Amino acid sequence: MIAVWGIGVLLGMTSLMRYQMTPAAHAAAPGHWPANASFSPSPLHPTLIMTLHPRCPCSRASLHELEQIMAHSAGRLEAHVLFVIPQNAPSDWRDGDLWGIAQSIPDVTVSIDKGGHDASAFGATTSGQVMVYDIAGELRFSGGITDGRGHEGDNDGMFSVLDIVRLGGSRIVTTPVYGCSLGISSIQH
Repeated sequence: MIAVWGIGVLLGMTSLMRYQMTPAAHAAAPGHWPANASFSPSPLHPTLIMTLHPRCPCSRASLHELEQIMAHSAGRLEAHVLFVIPQNAPSDWRDGDLWGIAQSIPDVTVSIDKGGHDASAFGATTSGQVMVYDIAGELRFSGGITDGRGHEGDNDGMFSVLDIVRLGGSRIVTTPVYGCSLGISSIQH
C-alpha cells in the first residue's frame, strides 16, 4: 500500500513539474511597432508591453518579475500591462489580485484590452508575454520573464530586458512564455 501511494505521489509530482516547465506555443511579435496599436512607443525610453489574462494564476510571478525590472530600470523604461478581456465577459472579469498588483507597480500603465485588440496587434497569445521595443519602434525582445509557470527568480527574460534598458540591447532576444492562453482566437473583434 505504501509503495502504491509513493508511486502515485511521484507520478503526481512529475506531472505537476512537467506542466510548470512546459512553455506555451511560441508567438511571433511584429518586428516593428504595429500601426494599429492603440498607443505609441515612448520617444525617450524602451517600451515594454505585457499581456495578461486577469484570471491566470501563473501571471502573479510575471508581475512580481516586472516589479523587479521596473525597480532596477530607474525610470528608463516605459511599461504597459494589458489585461485582455473578452467582449462578452462579465463586468467583474478583471477584478482580482492581479489587477491590484499591476496597479501598485510604479511607472506602469495598466489598461483593459477589451476584445484583445492590442494583444492581437502585438501577436500575443499567452498571459505573461512581454515585448520590448526601442525608441525607433523596433522589437528588441519577445518572450517571458519567468523560468516556469508561477516561478519567480533570476531568469534570462528578466536579464534581457534589463540589458536592453542599460546597454541598448541583449544577446538574448526571445525566451519561452509560461502562462495561460489569452484566448485571442475565441475573442470577437
